[in-house]
Formats: sequence, C-alpha cells, structure tokens
Amino acid sequence: MKQLPQYLDVREVLQQMVRRFGLLQKDGAQCCGISVVQSHIIYELYKRPNISLNDLSDMLAMDTSTLSRQVQQLVEGGYLSRLPDPKDRRYVLLSLTNSGEEQYVQIAETMETYIQDIFSYVPSDKKSQVIESLQILSEAMSQSPHCCKPPL
Repeated sequence: MKQLPQYLDVREVLQQMVRRFGLLQKDGAQCCGISVVQSHIIYELYKRPNISLNDLSDMLAMDTSTLSRQVQQLVEGGYLSRLPDPKDRRYVLLSLTNSGEEQYVQIAETMETYIQDIFSYVPSDKKSQVIESLQILSEAMSQSPHCCKPPL
C-alpha cells in the first residue's frame, strides 16, 4: 500500500473525529429540541454569561448575521434573554434564562456520558497523553491564519 504524506493521515483522523463527534452532538442536541449550533451558543453563554453578540460571534467563529438568527430562535424558545448593556445602551448582552440553563445541563450530561464511554476504550496509561495531544492540536489550530475563521 502506498504511504501517504503525514498531513493526509492527520486530515483523515480529524475528519473521522469531526464526523463521529459531530453526529454525537447532533444527536445530543436534537434530543433537546435545538440545533448543534444552538447547543454551542448555550454552551458558551453558560461559561460566559452577559456577553455581546459580537463577542459570541468571535468565540464561535461565525458571522454575526448567521449567529443573530440562531440567537433569535433561542430567545423565542425561552432559552436566552437579551438585556441592555448598562455601559452602552446601544448594545445588548446575551445570557441564559432558567430554561437555557436547564437545557445546558441536559446537553452536558449527554456529552459527559458519551465522552466517558469513549475514554473507557483508551488505555489508562494513555488518557493524559490523548488529552495533552488534543490540547496541543487545538492550540496550533487557533494560531494558524488558515484555520477556524468565519466565512466572509
């Protein structure tokens, strides 16, 4: 069999991981009646309440118009609230409602169960290595000018 360049091996592994994890996230989020993107919004707002749409857009690497539509659906669903920014009333801050926090917990429990299941198949002496490698890769991706930027 022909030996592929190492970067193709990395690409293959990343694509497989994204597909496997993406499908899980879809299942995890859909069981709760929200989209995968909306589950990411809820996750970020749980970690960082009272942030602006622009800040959230930067965190999620999404353009603001796409994000705004998703946020509006979550507001209409009772998961998010928009509050005027006390420092500048021209802006609004986003935060989770009680229903949004309950939704976060439900999704987090589903994800935690799945990740624990995945790690049960990783040899004990390799678990910290897997986590460290994922952290290194994530950091490298965040520094690359060709990665993880919202579409223009």
